[in-house]
Amino acid sequence: MGNDFRGIRLVSWDVDGTLFSYVRLTLELLRARPFSVRELRDVWDFHRSVERQRRHESCAVIPAEMERIRQPQLQEKAALEKALLRISPRGRAVSMIQQFVGLGIPQVALSDFECNYKLDALQLNSYFVKAYSCQQVGFWKPSPIPLAQIQNDFGIHPHEHLHIGDRQDTDGESCARNGCRFMLIDSLPKLWGTFNLIVC
Repeated sequence: MGNDFRGIRLVSWDVDGTLFSYVRLTLELLRARPFSVRELRDVWDFHRSVERQRRHESCAVIPAEMERIRQPQLQEKAALEKALLRISPRGRAVSMIQQFVGLGIPQVALSDFECNYKLDALQLNSYFVKAYSCQQVGFWKPSPIPLAQIQNDFGIHPHEHLHIGDRQDTDGESCARNGCRFMLIDSLPKLWGTFNLIVC
């Protein structure tokens, strides 16, 4: 697609791995060591559960399962908030965000989990008119439903919507099912494929 944004009336951004680098975040977490071995195991279980729900045909959030893993999710949130205060957002993302501001195109965030605290830590919240959580919508990407929710809220058609993310298997597939346009923030290899083979 290049940088042809003609016809785009709204841009949505994935957050984790898109607005910031997982490499920088991981290095900061290794430096800070916010988790005990047991807590780290619980956080691993939390992400393993989410990936299993994501791989189900419906991609539906399972509330009872999310309640079971609520404590490690809260522990991870506290650690991420501190770590994100110490790293910078991805330079390419900031440049593109500012470009969309110049074009007068509104932008929203679409993350698996509540993300306002991440946007605040990265000092990017002022650029977004709204933040969406797939967990709150009730469906994980690659379901097209979170994207459809955004389109319904803003009164736009899928072809007028650009979503930017870092995972072809979630962000890209969600866009393919929905019919909106998709941009991969980078082409670097991702570890999620290996993670899914291990845990799912």
